[in-house]
Amino acid sequence: MTNFLKYKNWYRMEGVDDKDHFRDLELIRERFTMNRNRGKNGNSGDGDGAMKPSPVCTIKDHTNDVTSVDFAGRSLLATGSSDKSVRVYKWQVGDAFIEVSYSPLLGHTYGINCVCFSPFGTKLASASTDGSTILWDVKTGDQLCSLHPASDAAVRVCAFSPNSALLATGGDDDMAGIWDVSTLSLLRHKQSPDQCLLRRMCGDESTVTSVSFTPDSCYLATGSSGGEVRVWDARYGHSVPLAMKAEAHDLGVSSLHFSPAVGKEEGSGIGKQYLLASGGQDTELHLWVVEIGSQILGGDNSPTISLHHSLHGHSAPIMCVKFSSNGLILASASGDKTVRLWDPLKLTALGVLEGHKRYVTSCAFSDDGALVAAGSGDRVVHLWRVDGATSSVNPLPGNTSSTRKLLVKFPSQRFRENIKLIEWSCEDVCGWLVEQGLAEYSHNFRSHAIDGRELLTVTDEILEQKLGVDALGHRNKVLRLIRNSTQDSQAKKTAPDAPPTEYLCPITQELINDPVLCADGFTYERVAMEAWLASGKRTSPMDQ
Repeated sequence: MTNFLKYKNWYRMEGVDDKDHFRDLELIRERFTMNRNRGKNGNSGDGDGAMKPSPVCTIKDHTNDVTSVDFAGRSLLATGSSDKSVRVYKWQVGDAFIEVSYSPLLGHTYGINCVCFSPFGTKLASASTDGSTILWDVKTGDQLCSLHPASDAAVRVCAFSPNSALLATGGDDDMAGIWDVSTLSLLRHKQSPDQCLLRRMCGDESTVTSVSFTPDSCYLATGSSGGEVRVWDARYGHSVPLAMKAEAHDLGVSSLHFSPAVGKEEGSGIGKQYLLASGGQDTELHLWVVEIGSQILGGDNSPTISLHHSLHGHSAPIMCVKFSSNGLILASASGDKTVRLWDPLKLTALGVLEGHKRYVTSCAFSDDGALVAAGSGDRVVHLWRVDGATSSVNPLPGNTSSTRKLLVKFPSQRFRENIKLIEWSCEDVCGWLVEQGLAEYSHNFRSHAIDGRELLTVTDEILEQKLGVDALGHRNKVLRLIRNSTQDSQAKKTAPDAPPTEYLCPITQELINDPVLCADGFTYERVAMEAWLASGKRTSPMDQ
């Protein structure tokens, strides 16, 4: 409140117009009310009636940080920890979880970074800093196989495709891999686990921190410590991204997750949209629309990643985001020691789950959406019953457990994130400043009539000398917004009839007419590949 009074007195000294004066005071009051609530109970604008249940079950078996949790249905819960162990628990009546007979699973030589069940609950994957991803038989606890990338670098994340046929991994070698794990017999009888590797995908020199498949298992999204989000074809084609969003998060992407049920399919069946959630080190929680579109040449159908909305509330880096199985609830775990629940359709906060004493590293929903589990640096796993939040959200028509279809259209409300920067009003600009903690500059921006079109012409010198933005970090925030908007505009100006790079032969760099898929995972022009082999070369053209 002291800061609020400081701004109030400053406005009086400036003698600004009363209308603008009270408008800015309301924006600042909203900002400081949000910060005050954060400091008291970790709640930001959730209201006094926000759901804040107490944990119904607490697990304290790990001896180091709990780094990952995951559910199989509702009956099984897996936890991974820096103590090198994976533990599996079975639900009992009364919301108790009892460790199964074969737990703990010991096979890694360094800490566990990620655990995930296959969608059918028959396999459990665990990724570790020791460079391996181990697949376990959930029924017996036996080790099925150990997958090792060629680099032996730490594996940070792993995720099964919804059809259980593929497993994606990513780690410190700056690459993501897709493995064929379709059947248990295939894993047991392959001469080398490396034969399960279908393809490797390289972005840039940054750790792959998150991977997530689309609900139809056709595409894979990866997030990196460099802040980029990329979308790849998970089935076939070149190992180049279909779409990329640079600087999706400042300081890096921590977690990604596709909504398993929310999206849109065009009537023709060849155009698709997906809803993707991402959390980052910048404390931001973003919702993205990933649009693949028609794959017909000659039109502007290139895949795109566009920001749909940003949800604000956390005061520390977001370390994990997860949708419920019906896609109606979104959970985010953060370094501020809380897990927050959101309605991704109404774009509102549902509640705050508290109880951890240190940063929360991971969270997961039970399949029925009734329970939320979270692991933390305090070596504890808490479980909450969140039936209240689940029942407060209307179910999707025709979206039962037996049939899930992407038939829900995205909300059409007017949000700044859905509008081009050049179309922002002066109030949009000032509102963005308040959200970014730059409310003290909103009066100067308004008095100079800085709307979106004028903002695009602002330079570092103008920010400092004309608009009074003295702090370098604050100026960088504004300039970054301008730079990202300019990059998006330039990307849209590319020739609409230019074919995507995945339709070009890597040898000839021309459009492929007679495609052939080779063992290296890339697709080539048949004549070009035959000429390549006839010349005596026996290595992949991509290795040259």
